[in-house]
Amino acid sequence: MTQEIITVVDGLRKSARDLGNDHGILYYSTPETTTYRGYADLDENARRIANALAKRGLGVGDTVVIGLTDALQVADAAFGAMYAGLAFVPAPVAGYGTGPQLGHTVARIAATSEASALLVDTKVIDRLGDTIADIGIPVLVLEDVLAEGDADAWEQPAIDGDTIAYLLFTSGSTGDPKGVITTHRNVVATAQTTGVLFQSNRDATIVGWAPMHHIMGLATQVIFPAVNGAQAIACATELFQRRPIFWLQLISKHRGTMSPAGNFAFDLVTQLATDEQIADLDLSSLISLFSGSEPVRPSTLRAFLARFAPTGITEKMVAPVMGMTEAMMISGKFPEDDLVISHFDSAELQAGHLVPSTGEGSVEWVSCGRWPDNIHVRIVDPETLAVVPDGEVGEIWVASASVSPGYFRRPDATAETFGLKLPGDDNAYMRTGDLAAVIDGQLYVTGRLKEMIIIRGRNLYPQDIEAAARTVHPAVGIGAAFELAGHPSVVGLAFEASAEALGDTDPDALAAQVRETIVAGFSLPSLAVMIVPEGALPRTPTGKVRRQPTRQQIEAGALPALSSSGFNPVHANTP
Repeated sequence: MTQEIITVVDGLRKSARDLGNDHGILYYSTPETTTYRGYADLDENARRIANALAKRGLGVGDTVVIGLTDALQVADAAFGAMYAGLAFVPAPVAGYGTGPQLGHTVARIAATSEASALLVDTKVIDRLGDTIADIGIPVLVLEDVLAEGDADAWEQPAIDGDTIAYLLFTSGSTGDPKGVITTHRNVVATAQTTGVLFQSNRDATIVGWAPMHHIMGLATQVIFPAVNGAQAIACATELFQRRPIFWLQLISKHRGTMSPAGNFAFDLVTQLATDEQIADLDLSSLISLFSGSEPVRPSTLRAFLARFAPTGITEKMVAPVMGMTEAMMISGKFPEDDLVISHFDSAELQAGHLVPSTGEGSVEWVSCGRWPDNIHVRIVDPETLAVVPDGEVGEIWVASASVSPGYFRRPDATAETFGLKLPGDDNAYMRTGDLAAVIDGQLYVTGRLKEMIIIRGRNLYPQDIEAAARTVHPAVGIGAAFELAGHPSVVGLAFEASAEALGDTDPDALAAQVRETIVAGFSLPSLAVMIVPEGALPRTPTGKVRRQPTRQQIEAGALPALSSSGFNPVHANTP
């Protein structure tokens, strides 16, 4: 009889028992340097760490902040905390400065999560310096904890599916950061859903490069594979950033079957790959190359598929998904389904209706697939809270075992978002804040409720404005569009431009060209435009531009502008 997996601990224990070290996580810190953690060794390290934590009086109900520079040590520490019954909070220590800056970041996370200890390595200790005294909780060095623990003396804690596995703090792109509670039931259910959507099982090989302090990296590259018994191949995020093609080279080398990435990653490899590099790739092993965390652009997918057609990749392998920290997986393209790209009337879309149209003024949308039977999705009018018919845009409400029970120590925010009821429906729903419509069983995500730009009664999606700007000139890079209040213009747009792409182009002239195109194309009364250097816009850990923080930095005078017009001038504060 197969043992039922209730907790994440059950999942790794089963993988370690059945697979030993034959399956595990292979990590590339450089293109030539790898380390490997088989599931038997991961289980042993987790038991060792958990035993040492228990000796220090830490157990169920406690929280530990993990701040580690080595990716596989993050895996050891995360499972070690869960094996002790603790909840863990990953802290983004890589690349976050030294001394006061890093100390402030870690102290804030520790205080907000009410942590009982901070688990770090010696490198982080050195970087924290004297600020370590200001963190306010015991600081444990992972090397010491591993030496103190006895794997054979580990005792399984009294945990169940409702026990908190970890807390993840939202990026704050549309509101203040909140600690999202993720239970063992949430993790196990989502791992099982990835098996349905992406065939993530013991025959799978997952390839990724996302940072381990971000849910996409930690979950898809460590936790889900360990629960499902899949092979995992991961590389340092910096390797992808410096050489995007390395991502696809790893898939080719290790016969990867699934891999996650945002739309921008497809853009990068399409633009930067050489013919010689493409000739050496074989991507025919892929089952699901799933794209999430930001809107999936039809033009990006077409360019990517055309560029890499010689590698054996097909349209069917590309799997747009919809997910978020609070609900993990919501929908996606099943391996047996076709990729769906549809055309809709743009004027009707602005009025909140998805009406198929291929005529002039139509827009293309990529479907985020459909949801499995164990997930319940409803599209709800955010004002009346009534379920809308197919084809009408509303807010996505979702109910599943993957949905978080709420925000840590935030009962008011939890009550506004979680456990909501619909007439005649017994499910408890979470309102996502994302807008979408359903047609023929396909979910089309149209934007964020709080980022919607409403001009003269029309609903404009910032990603549409950003995409239109990129068609104006090759120098127009990644951007952020947002509604403005108290400025000469009603809509703002900031975008990056590299010096190389600009060449002899005058930034002010480019800004005027973009303004003219966007104002005419979207019938805007006015548009403020700022051009900033490449890499200047605030981003999430996976590279998605954060729109509201961009607006806030502009208003604070914190962005270096190559050109700026249409915004209020920033006046320096004087004593």
